[in-house]
Amino acid sequence: MAGFLTLLLTVKKEREAYDYILLSYLLISTFNLLFFYNDFNYPTNYLELELAGALLPFLVAPFLYFYVCALVLPRRFELKRYLYHFIPFIFMYGSMLYFGAEVNVRTEDGFIQMDPGAPWQMRWYGMLLAGSSFLYPALSLYLLFRHKNRIKNEFSYLEKINLNWLRYWIILSMIGFWFSFIIIWAGSFQWVEFLTSFKATAFAQVVNIAVIGFYGVKQSVIFTNPQNGNLTKPDRAKMERYSSSKLDPDEASTLLNRLKTHMTEEKPYLDSQLSLETLAYQTGMTKHDLSQLINDQLSTNFFGFVNEYRVKAFKERLPEPQFEHYTLLGIALETGFNSKSSFNSIFKKVEGMTPSQYKKSLQDLPVSSSISKA
Repeated sequence: MAGFLTLLLTVKKEREAYDYILLSYLLISTFNLLFFYNDFNYPTNYLELELAGALLPFLVAPFLYFYVCALVLPRRFELKRYLYHFIPFIFMYGSMLYFGAEVNVRTEDGFIQMDPGAPWQMRWYGMLLAGSSFLYPALSLYLLFRHKNRIKNEFSYLEKINLNWLRYWIILSMIGFWFSFIIIWAGSFQWVEFLTSFKATAFAQVVNIAVIGFYGVKQSVIFTNPQNGNLTKPDRAKMERYSSSKLDPDEASTLLNRLKTHMTEEKPYLDSQLSLETLAYQTGMTKHDLSQLINDQLSTNFFGFVNEYRVKAFKERLPEPQFEHYTLLGIALETGFNSKSSFNSIFKKVEGMTPSQYKKSLQDLPVSSSISKA
């Protein structure tokens, strides 16, 4: 399974940093499974390889965190800045090799075994591993929850960029981790057959790999710089210098009028992929100024601002004769919405009723009232 997903990632036409991180995660997870299989069935005398295999989970969890960082913080993510996360693996592996001969370090049935007199960091490696396996998913969830709030200030759509699948997967993985821990713990006390407990854990890990690989292969780029990528260094430096400046009332009023005029005349909200960056470029503003304008002057976020225009456009088109044969979803797609679910939820939030209820309310209007409105 992991090999097949790895092949899919390899043949992917445009690979980003997060694709390579995911590829590394899949490979390390696969080698971890192979270690357990080998240790149970074909034990070897190569202590160095056996220890490396037993300590691979110290790398699995950080690579999950790297994957999340590469997705939600692409402009700041550089793997070389995250190399210190490998210190626990290197420290533990070095300790095991250094003290190995003195305390009879070995692997047995998937676990590192040693004499009671081993240094504390070696005797507690299981607890350190459990802590690492909990800490990194928790950090990843924190980043994903921040990302969920952030994208509403930068995008007018959420499909394929909200990373709900990854958040749910991590939560389920954390539950699965403790479930596996309990199963193995029960196996160590012979409450269930020890080998059976590891088979159940291995099966859960295979499912884990399959899920993240399947969705990860399909994951598209979230943050890009289509316009700013062509700026010269002086222009880019100028934008960064003024990125935290505050708008004075007169400037804010001028920019707000410009924004409203652009939205009314050019109708950029009809672009289902409209982003804060694109709209800022179209109106000649910085992202910071546009975001500040929408947040402070209109008391909403970019997502809500754009989708209110889309709802208004839908309401305007619904009674028009040329849209008589369109479905509600068809009209919604024409006004910039991406999917039925997002359209229904946004429309109900803005209007307090579903699109179907709104259409019915129009049909229930008296004819005279409809004529007078026209």
